[in-house]
Amino acid sequence: MAFAQCRACHAVEPGKNGIGPTLHGIVGSTAGDVPGYAFSTPLKNSGIVWTREKLDQWLSGPMKMVPGTKMVISVPNEAKRKEIIDYLETLK
Repeated sequence: MAFAQCRACHAVEPGKNGIGPTLHGIVGSTAGDVPGYAFSTPLKNSGIVWTREKLDQWLSGPMKMVPGTKMVISVPNEAKRKEIIDYLETLK
């Protein structure tokens, strides 16, 4: 599963942050709005709402989308990004 690489930093359970924030409920949420996680100022101030399109853009290159963000890993493969986003949509 494409999400396996994400698990190194992200949990999927509500309220369980790790190196990165939990991804539970991310689709439709506002970037930088997970309680208990210290987001970068650029991401907190971005105003991004995590739609499928924004998540695809983010996974393609987080540092290009929001310079100064903490996330440095990208997913260049479009099919893998789609698989990850499909999975994220189930986390409600």
